[in-house]
Amino acid sequence: MERAVQAGSGLQTDEPDDVAPLLRRVLLSGIVILCCAAAVHLLLLGGRGVIVAIYPVVFVAFVGLLALLRRGHVRATGLALLLFVWAAITASSLTDGGLFGVAISGLTMVVVGATLLFNRRLLLASLLLCFVTETGFLALALLGLTPTPTTPNTPAQALLAHAIHLCAAGMFLSLAVRNLQLARRHASDSEGRAAELLREVTSARRYADNVLAAMADSLVVLDDAGVIQTVNKATLELLGYEREQLVGRPFRDLLLDFGTHPGDSGAQHDAIERSYVHRDGHPVPVLLTRSPLHRDAGRLGGSVWVASDITQLKHAEQSLREAKQLAEEASLAKSRFLANMSHELRTPLNAVIGYAEMLLEEVDERALTNSTDELRKVQLAGKHLLGLISDILDLSKIEAGRMDIHMETFDVADMIDTVLDTVRPMLARNSNELTVSCPPSIGFIHADLTKIRQILLNLLSNAAKFTDRGTVRLTASRGPGRIQFQVSDTGIGMTQSQLGQLFQAFSQADNSTARRFGGTGLGLAITKAFADMLGGSIDVQSRLGAGTTFTVRLPFVDPLDLSMSKRPPGLSQLLAREAAKNQSQNQSKPRPG
Repeated sequence: MERAVQAGSGLQTDEPDDVAPLLRRVLLSGIVILCCAAAVHLLLLGGRGVIVAIYPVVFVAFVGLLALLRRGHVRATGLALLLFVWAAITASSLTDGGLFGVAISGLTMVVVGATLLFNRRLLLASLLLCFVTETGFLALALLGLTPTPTTPNTPAQALLAHAIHLCAAGMFLSLAVRNLQLARRHASDSEGRAAELLREVTSARRYADNVLAAMADSLVVLDDAGVIQTVNKATLELLGYEREQLVGRPFRDLLLDFGTHPGDSGAQHDAIERSYVHRDGHPVPVLLTRSPLHRDAGRLGGSVWVASDITQLKHAEQSLREAKQLAEEASLAKSRFLANMSHELRTPLNAVIGYAEMLLEEVDERALTNSTDELRKVQLAGKHLLGLISDILDLSKIEAGRMDIHMETFDVADMIDTVLDTVRPMLARNSNELTVSCPPSIGFIHADLTKIRQILLNLLSNAAKFTDRGTVRLTASRGPGRIQFQVSDTGIGMTQSQLGQLFQAFSQADNSTARRFGGTGLGLAITKAFADMLGGSIDVQSRLGAGTTFTVRLPFVDPLDLSMSKRPPGLSQLLAREAAKNQSQNQSKPRPG
């Protein structure tokens, strides 16, 4: 159906589906009235008069208009109906006395139909058309050209004409009343729908206000110009304002650097730290995010700013920073103290151990066997204490940054033999078997002999201590730019949770391990520190009850090729520092060529 009808009727609703039934009723009622009038005309007048010929023409026209309406042409059907009625009434008036005939009063039906079917513009057009028609008949009457009635002006003829007019008027009036009732019903329904929509909108607004009021974070809504449109309760509590004091103010009054950040005018950005300005002037640190607002058709219409107060977080962060600084200073002071006490702690122990050895020699010479065990206990206890102090001092030097690297060229196989001579008594104590794999192709390397030897000694000592009647294996291999040492055993092994704290200072697998095997838990921490200092790494794999494997990977420097450009990145700075130190001490060491 034509959408133009939506701009249409005055009393009728604007929907074409409502106008079409009204037109259909008008046409059907017109056909009924037409048929009744034709029957009465034939009975009363016997088929005399020119008007009798009009009935078939009007009948065919009404049927055609019904067909046109059925095809959906609502507006065209209405216009054609009014024009046809006008033409039929005008033609009847020409044969029925013009302005003085009964037919001319039918023009009223044209105006009533236009009122029912169309808007004011077409209503005025129909009024003008009817007025022009009557004016034309008036001019004919004044000129003495009044048409002569072709049908005898008898009481029966007048009664028939008035009956047709009354039926048509009654039909149009009933349609008008029905149209008014439909309009009233539509208005009532529309009012109910509007009230329901108003309730829904009010409920949604109240719900949104409750959500905003319940938000713990600050929310500020801006327009395109950066002017505050809405704030929630959290914003007022955070900044100390009343709502009326913020709405309508520039956002720059709250966020002084507003507009200088790239995310202030662009798309949505991640949370960043900014500072609001409190009512009394002090800054309020917040974690701020921005999201654009979109109007209809996707146009931007302002932005929404959500801020979380991080004042307590900043205070906690500052407290943690201060506590960390104090802890670092205390740890550094402790490490410096122990590092500086290296000589003072070791010298008395070395004297005790030396005097114990001298007394042992004296006892052996005099064959005083009763005192040998006590002196050996003194000697072993002194050496054990010296080892513990050495580990603590080494760790303290590392933490204080006073552990130096001394590079030298040495034979890997000789270094391994020296280490094995030290750990063999430990291995024999638990009846362990030692297996060594060191290919001759490794040869010489340029590295820190003391630290590599200490790494292997710590790993082999642990393997010997935690393995009973098992196998300890040492494997040395060389790859591109690196040398690798692997120490594996078939001892007690470790769980995954124990592996997590393995390289921490003063920690062991658990309390039972410490009670059973002893030790301070510093060996592996020092081993890892040495590996890191040398630019290498240490990995461990273990399974409870199945043994442990430590793998140490270190940069390899061939003594035959010591150019700085070919040294591993992890050692280049260390070698440069060593060269500067040697130069400052006016010492020079010949390097193998």
